[in-house]
Amino acid sequence: MKKVFLFVVVLLVSVLVCFANTEEIDVYAFLYWNAENHSARLDILQHMVEARLIGAGEFYAQALRQLVAQYGNIRDVTERYAAHEQARILAAFLGAEGYTHAADDLWRVVGFDEPLVRAEALMALGRIRAVEYLDHIIRVLEDINADGAPRDRLYSERVAFGAIISLEKFGNARNSRGYIPVFNASTGWYSQRITTQASRSLPFISRNPTSFMLQVIRGSGFSLEAKLAALETIEASEVENRDKSRVAVAALTQGWLTTPNDQPTLVESRVLAIKMIKKYGSDNEAIYPDLEKSYRQGSTTEEKLEAISALGSLKTDAAATMLSGFLGVQDSRRNVPLNSLNGRRQTGSITREEERVFVPAVISALGQTGRSAARAALETVRDADYWTNAVQNLARIALRELN
Repeated sequence: MKKVFLFVVVLLVSVLVCFANTEEIDVYAFLYWNAENHSARLDILQHMVEARLIGAGEFYAQALRQLVAQYGNIRDVTERYAAHEQARILAAFLGAEGYTHAADDLWRVVGFDEPLVRAEALMALGRIRAVEYLDHIIRVLEDINADGAPRDRLYSERVAFGAIISLEKFGNARNSRGYIPVFNASTGWYSQRITTQASRSLPFISRNPTSFMLQVIRGSGFSLEAKLAALETIEASEVENRDKSRVAVAALTQGWLTTPNDQPTLVESRVLAIKMIKKYGSDNEAIYPDLEKSYRQGSTTEEKLEAISALGSLKTDAAATMLSGFLGVQDSRRNVPLNSLNGRRQTGSITREEERVFVPAVISALGQTGRSAARAALETVRDADYWTNAVQNLARIALRELN
């Protein structure tokens, strides 16, 4: 009985609140329609904001429709300001109410000349999921992205912010077409406030941006900075490891197709891609030539060492064979004949850095592969008297790791 009584009380309160809201909305509507100008109407809307009314979507839509119809004829500066503020408030209300029938008028408000009003209308279109205007909103953001150095930076940033939030609200499996424009905003000319918001919005637009990031990395219309950001975005995302690996392989390939290949951003991309391949693995045979390039032609010691390490982590015969080739070259350069004059072994063409840094790295990676294909190269170094005891010991340790 007690539960039934409580249910009845709650139901009665809900009904009374509903009627109270309806009556209050009717009063405000009466005042609004009978106000003598836009400034007076703005005062009424501001009171409605304070009252936090709900369920007034139809009134808000009618008010916006009339405002849009009258907007072009408003010349007085004060009245025009009041019209802009009304449009901003009404757009926010309609977005919060999810009033889908107002989509056409909200899009017309996007054409107003006040940036905050345009931004609010864009956000409302996203909140009501006005799919028919999705491509239009994408185009708004694309145009601002491409502007580069707008005359009125603040104006453009305000509208861009609205478009970004709008596309975030659209985001789902079917409506994720806004991902790349928002990604471009995250790497674009904007201030940190806008780029940060764009980065935060990306996961809401698509939970798996793999296809979009591959498009950026392989696309000719994206800067090196954007390609690096795409790789970083995938690494920071929650997509499956195999997807991260796919993007990393594509980034490494593109890193060697772009010229000149020693640009700092490009090198940074290749190093990150190699680290990701090492971390997530790959069964794509296309990585071997690119890893070999990073070892032989890499611009930094880090890139060369990461390539060696990645090959070891792959634990394949192909990796063991390639690393054996690296060690074989190092061995042949270290193995030089005795000097006929003094009977001492001559200094080979191998550099001190190679002997102290790269030779140990290759030997260690060969052991990491665990493959018998690494045995012959390691045994050659272990048994050769022209290598130092330290290098020979490293070869012995690596041999013990093989199957």
